[in-house]
Amino acid sequence: MENFEMILFNAAWGCYTVSMAAYLFYAWKKKNSIGNLAFGFILAGAALHLCDFLLRAYIGRVEHGLKHYVPWSNWFESFSLFAFVIAVTFIAVMRIYRLHILGTFVATLQWIIVTFSMTYPLFGSWDQVHGAGEMWQAALASRAIPQLMPALQSIWMAIHVPMMFISYSAFGVAFAVGIIYLIQERELKSKHPNDFSEMLPALEPLDIMSYRLISWGFPILTLGIILGARWAYDAWGRYWGWDAKETWALITWFTYAIYLHMRLIMSWRGRKTILLSIFGFAVVIFTYVGVNYLSQLHGFLSGKGS
Repeated sequence: MENFEMILFNAAWGCYTVSMAAYLFYAWKKKNSIGNLAFGFILAGAALHLCDFLLRAYIGRVEHGLKHYVPWSNWFESFSLFAFVIAVTFIAVMRIYRLHILGTFVATLQWIIVTFSMTYPLFGSWDQVHGAGEMWQAALASRAIPQLMPALQSIWMAIHVPMMFISYSAFGVAFAVGIIYLIQERELKSKHPNDFSEMLPALEPLDIMSYRLISWGFPILTLGIILGARWAYDAWGRYWGWDAKETWALITWFTYAIYLHMRLIMSWRGRKTILLSIFGFAVVIFTYVGVNYLSQLHGFLSGKGS
């Protein structure tokens, strides 16, 4: 059954790869039929990915006897969850806006994350693996069902981590919208804009789309941090300890709080808020990945991945 689970994940990755390639081709050919094909593959990838999560949860709980196991308990699984939630968020956005060009950027970001989930062990032990065989074994070992340490055997793992990734995915799609905004702004200011700018929306709708995504993600981030504090109390006997991971989660919260304050109270619009949203997602990535090398607790419990 574990072999079939691996096949499901690989099939999802294959669909995401085709979707990204098709969206990049769409940006070149500008044909809606290609965009529809790309969207169909990301839908298929998300469906296969969901089946993979369900099967992986069954394997962990039933076959391995892990009572509190959820399939986002280590680095591989958390990257996989991040990629899946980005796909679902993009699908929801596409149902509203029908903006295929956004897929060129989101599908690429999502593909990088899901691919990194399979290859990240090589970055941490590059000097310890030799040859393609050892690299393959290291990648396979990272995909095994993890044995949970006591602090991770909690109901909060099933609630806190998805909340954080739902918010992160909203910020990730807002980041992609911000990149499109800056490209369109540059093209509009150019004396000789290229054909690509004709595929892009006007600046104001992009600004509004980014704001709506962040407005959606921010309260979920807030709830996720509160739930994380409750989990910390169960695990370590305190709600907040100013560990590096906790501190940077708070910095992430303040970054997007500042974004909303500047937009709603100070009436910021356009480039300034877009740049702030792009900076915010950089903080998200550092909070998620980079800060684990600084965190004494969360680095050790890196399976939390939030």
